[in-house]
Amino acid sequence: MFIIIASNLYKKMGSNLKNLRSKDLNKNKPRTTRKVEEHDKMSDDLLPDLPIEDFEIPEEVDESVESTHGGSIEVALIGSGQGGSRLAEAFYNLGYKKCLIVNTAKHDLHHIDVPEDQKFHMAVEMAGAGKNMVNGSAAAKKYEQEIYNKMLKIFGKTERILVTVGAGGGTGGGSCQELIEIAKKYLNYIGVSDVEKKVGAIVALPTAGECASPNVAANAKELLTGLTDLADNCKIAPLVVIDNDKIKKLYPRLTVKKFWPTVNSTVAGLYHTFNVITTHSSAYSTFDPADYSSILSLHGCMIMGCTTVKDPDSPTGISGALKSNLEKTLLAGGFDLSTAKGVGAVVVGGEDIFENVEGLMDSIEYGFDTVANIVGNALVHRGIYEMGTGRLRVYTLMCGLEKPLDRIEELSKFHK
Repeated sequence: MFIIIASNLYKKMGSNLKNLRSKDLNKNKPRTTRKVEEHDKMSDDLLPDLPIEDFEIPEEVDESVESTHGGSIEVALIGSGQGGSRLAEAFYNLGYKKCLIVNTAKHDLHHIDVPEDQKFHMAVEMAGAGKNMVNGSAAAKKYEQEIYNKMLKIFGKTERILVTVGAGGGTGGGSCQELIEIAKKYLNYIGVSDVEKKVGAIVALPTAGECASPNVAANAKELLTGLTDLADNCKIAPLVVIDNDKIKKLYPRLTVKKFWPTVNSTVAGLYHTFNVITTHSSAYSTFDPADYSSILSLHGCMIMGCTTVKDPDSPTGISGALKSNLEKTLLAGGFDLSTAKGVGAVVVGGEDIFENVEGLMDSIEYGFDTVANIVGNALVHRGIYEMGTGRLRVYTLMCGLEKPLDRIEELSKFHK
């Protein structure tokens, strides 16, 4: 058997060698050029015109709105309903120009000072949603494509999207979750990864007086429960809850005219402060863009705060200010701070304070340690910056918090 196989193999090899020799011999022979006959010539008429050749491939030009905020992270805003629109407008005024305002009540759009082509009227049978979240949800579903088209024109390239709404109304409360899903689709389309870490919401809870109106408390509870469930199940990040009733009690001197602008500007300002700080280096300790982005990407609720240190010379001055941040924040209370997954703590002071206050570094470290003890196992991202005037201020940012069950229960009492 072996002899037969070997014999056949030898014959095959011999045949291959002959072919190779033949090819080598032919390689050296001069080639003859065949005369092209008339029947070999091809007429242009035989080839069809290709319509696509009439069009040039255009250069990719981003014609979207350009932001001027100067922060490290590009954030776009969708403000829905009256309350959400005012909050988005506050971001717009700080340079977050990639902003879209939507409402079912056309007359409410007139009061928001953003360009007209950045507003969209979700027309419904009534002039508004009538505090009915079903109407708000239906409007967002009906105009999903139009809203998406507006986002394409306004947002262009962006890293994150925040949906801002008031929890008690029908338009904002009802459309919120629909807008979140549209925002995720948009980020997917432009190539952003991990979109469930890049689409968040800011929701404003009504005051006790507003909860006396029919449906308002029920709307607020339904929306807050739905959004905290999304956050707990890693579907949005971050979730910021503004507590207007808490603010009203903490700052009773706020007049009606100043209440909303003050609250909205403060919340937008805190978000903006962290975003701008990350663009600066520090000779002491830097809170960089990666720190900020990692905190924003944590699923759960987020709280922010800022306090001026009244007594910089006190060893406990900074730790006391940090505690005050957590107690007097404009955002909802009722959180178990030990459930935080990530924290940003930034100290900002003028050159004279950093130069002249003895023991300041020890006070700063004690303050950071205080925060670390409060939040348990959460990573604390620290920053120490010398900038501005003679004030010493501390900023805090906590994210990944579990839902405020006590606040949700309070809302339940209003509509029983």
